[in-house]
Amino acid sequence: MIDLHNHILFEIDDGPETLIDSLEMARLLSRCGYRLIVATPHLVPGTNWIPPQTAIMRRVATLNQAVTAEGLDIKILPGLEISFDLQLLDLLKDNKVLTLGERSSSCLLIEPPFQKFPLGWEQVIYKILSNNFQILLAHPERCEQLVRNPQMIDQLIQAGVYIQVNWSSFLGAYGRLVKRAVRHLAEKNQIHCLATDAHAPRDCQALVLRDAAKKVQQLVGRRNLFRMARENPLRILQGKPPLPMSASKAADELRAEPLFHVRQ
Repeated sequence: MIDLHNHILFEIDDGPETLIDSLEMARLLSRCGYRLIVATPHLVPGTNWIPPQTAIMRRVATLNQAVTAEGLDIKILPGLEISFDLQLLDLLKDNKVLTLGERSSSCLLIEPPFQKFPLGWEQVIYKILSNNFQILLAHPERCEQLVRNPQMIDQLIQAGVYIQVNWSSFLGAYGRLVKRAVRHLAEKNQIHCLATDAHAPRDCQALVLRDAAKKVQQLVGRRNLFRMARENPLRILQGKPPLPMSASKAADELRAEPLFHVRQ
């Protein structure tokens, strides 16, 4: 699997404090079946949380060295989780943002506000897309305005925005309202990618991810689970548009063993 939203880098935001903790996250995710992790520390315009790209690249290199020394079959790539703000266009002009993964990707992971978008948000989205960037919207199920106005999700998808939801949202980790919202997105075939949004080793537990995968497979079938967990994340890293969820859910998919397997 491929994780496009993960705060695995140490000493940079509200993720792990030490390289040891970052390595433990990598170890747990490798055991769950992850092979690529995009490190996405927070970038919050107008605050001190604007990590220099050099600091991100340095920590990615250090963590990859530790992962290799550990013998883990996993690789860390650079990225950012960018909080939506009207100043975002200025950051893009000043080249202060990173797309997801390697340079072949033009996709920005953008986090919506937890309450409400500012006035003028539509123009910002339009200008980002018109400048040949892709947008992967991080966990919209946690944005109150989007949850209470699902037609806004329709509007965003029609404009060309892609949707990433968190595994743990299906288990009620953020409350019942978020759980209902993410189920609604799944039932409407409006999800492109699944991600952990992990901040610490406790967020990488195999049993939690396995239970979430079972929920997702029951809702949308094995083919869509594979698409959201691996196929679409890979396409985004390759600079290709993700594929929409399949509207059909064959009976044999529901009886199949879960795609998610935990290695001992």
